[in-house]
Amino acid sequence: MYFFIFLLFILNFGTVSNANELILVCKMNYGISGENDETDIEFKNLSIIDEDLVVFLNIEKKWLSVESERDFQESGGKISKSNFLETDSNIFSMSYLENNGTLVRKNIIELNRYTGFIKHEFRTNIETIYRTGTCKISKNKKLF
Repeated sequence: MYFFIFLLFILNFGTVSNANELILVCKMNYGISGENDETDIEFKNLSIIDEDLVVFLNIEKKWLSVESERDFQESGGKISKSNFLETDSNIFSMSYLENNGTLVRKNIIELNRYTGFIKHEFRTNIETIYRTGTCKISKNKKLF
């Protein structure tokens, strides 16, 4: 009997190691693509929402990413460098992947833990996209 309850728990809520992972659904503004000459003011004032961004947060494991830690590990876990910084009000995450000196992708995420305001910068060797928005914790911890 206890085995079946434990099995049901694992199937419904994932592995025990990911129990502290929060799924955040963020309503994002239109992104600005271009060079690094954009300023915070230029992209903070946009107000039209175009799509949601799903962000995964696990403070204990120092994980803030657009990819869940489990998916990242299952795909081979390729990152050249990553940083995680937590202050009283903000959580900052930076990760990038390079291949033979060429930037494949870089994600910089800054999340205000009290208001849910998020800044996301996604960069490849071709383009840079800046977006801002507001996040809320997903109620059911499932995307589908």
